[in-house]
Amino acid sequence: KHQFHTDASSTFVKTSQPFVIFYGSGSCRGYIGTDVLNLAGLVYPTQGFGVSTSIAEVFGYQPMDGILGLGWPALAEDGVVPPIQNLLDQLDQPIFTVWLDRHVKPVEDKLGGLITYGGLDDVNCDAQIDYVTLSSKTYWQFPMTGFSIGSYSSNAKAEVISDTGTSWIGAPPAVVSAIVKETGAKYDYFNQVYAVPCIGKYPDMIFTIGGKAYNVPSIEYVIDLAIGNNCALTIFEQNGGGFGPSWTLGDTWIRTYCNIHDV
Repeated sequence: KHQFHTDASSTFVKTSQPFVIFYGSGSCRGYIGTDVLNLAGLVYPTQGFGVSTSIAEVFGYQPMDGILGLGWPALAEDGVVPPIQNLLDQLDQPIFTVWLDRHVKPVEDKLGGLITYGGLDDVNCDAQIDYVTLSSKTYWQFPMTGFSIGSYSSNAKAEVISDTGTSWIGAPPAVVSAIVKETGAKYDYFNQVYAVPCIGKYPDMIFTIGGKAYNVPSIEYVIDLAIGNNCALTIFEQNGGGFGPSWTLGDTWIRTYCNIHDV
């Protein structure tokens, strides 16, 4: 990891507040500090953030050095105000746009995506914007009124979240079972994924949100993880319900549609 040397920063302030965050794939812990945030020339002098002194082993294998949280203050650890809220009055517009590209094979010199703070990404994203009202200011959470794939369809209303920090799509167990049936997938116990032949025709996943149907084609949800001749479905079971989200629309969804977040 590229480590943050706190003693090399004359503006860093350590607090006595410890923190610990549990993610779906591991945890990190440490203490809260403050320092100057400079995001492409947007400056906030006392941004709070977590200085990790211990991270889960799985994070050690990933290329990222940290996480820039873009959720709402209600979710923030220890009442720390998230960066986007602190920088809001400096942005041209109170929005940020996420575009993710899809590369079938890793390409080192090709852009994998872009986050545009304070504006629309009119280079990589379509001009038409379809907003849906948030149902909770915690995650970026909103209602979905239908889902279908192949011969399976459900009109059950569900709470979903858009989450850049989740690589795949989390769905209720009954829906995952339906997706497995419609694609003919088999569970690969060794790799712990639902596997299908890489060469095959698979139906679109269709999400109904705000009265509009959004198709996610198999090129987005069937990915090659180098597990023989098979590929993996980018889905996992998620137990939610009530006012919390029962779906997580991760990078599989965001690769298909730019996500514009209106703060």
